[in-house]
Amino acid sequence: MAPIDFLQSLLKINRAGAILIMTGLGVVAAGAVAVSWMGGGQNVITLAIYILGFGLIATVLTFVVSNPLTKAVLGWMFVVVFGLILFCAFDSVLQMTGRTPSPPCWRTILEEPPTVCKARFESGQHGNSFSVSSNAPDPSHTPALPTPQDTDTTGATVPDEPVIVGGPASAPPLVHLQFTPPVTRTTSRAIAADLAENGWDIAGGAQGGEEVARGPSMTQIRYYSPDYAENARWLARDLSARLDGADVLVNDFSQAGLIARPNLLEIWLAPQTD
Repeated sequence: MAPIDFLQSLLKINRAGAILIMTGLGVVAAGAVAVSWMGGGQNVITLAIYILGFGLIATVLTFVVSNPLTKAVLGWMFVVVFGLILFCAFDSVLQMTGRTPSPPCWRTILEEPPTVCKARFESGQHGNSFSVSSNAPDPSHTPALPTPQDTDTTGATVPDEPVIVGGPASAPPLVHLQFTPPVTRTTSRAIAADLAENGWDIAGGAQGGEEVARGPSMTQIRYYSPDYAENARWLARDLSARLDGADVLVNDFSQAGLIARPNLLEIWLAPQTD
């Protein structure tokens, strides 16, 4: 029995509908595999396995179950379950609802509760995470800081460029700022202004960044690509200096499986930030 025939028989639909569904599954599976090859994303590989596993189970049931009604009921049950799994897999990556664990915690959901996994990421108990203070040793790469009030050939003032660190970082980092009450927008705005004076490109810095209802218990810098670990270290030093030498966690989110720009750095101001 051809795949199109088994899907048509399983779901009790016409051949055109079976072809459409099979094509859609094939495109999603092929796309997931292709993206995993290009980006090495284990979460995408997991998604492809879900799709291929669903097809294998449906095929076996087609040959095992002989009763048409039972076959149809089981077929639709698997379609619904697979649809939920597929939605959760995409939501895990895109965080559309914010209720699904991120890909690493989604993959290990049978090994540990998602809350435990999430706590590990938020506290920096994974990857290349480390604490930095303003009196820490100099990072291994020297940043190319902008020259204040540069002018072009016409004499017009050229805006300062963001900090970019030598080494593997290929583009200037873009910094997002989040803060959790009781930190006030006035405080976050002042911190953003001080960092901008040091050359950092703070998105929405004039507004003081974004207020979030819940954040980590320790002030931290999150980076999403190993190439920007040194940038994150320098940013943590500048932030620590602004916070009177308080320790700042540089948190490695490069293995979190979230979709983010490689040059994104996130500042999370903990509730106790002054």
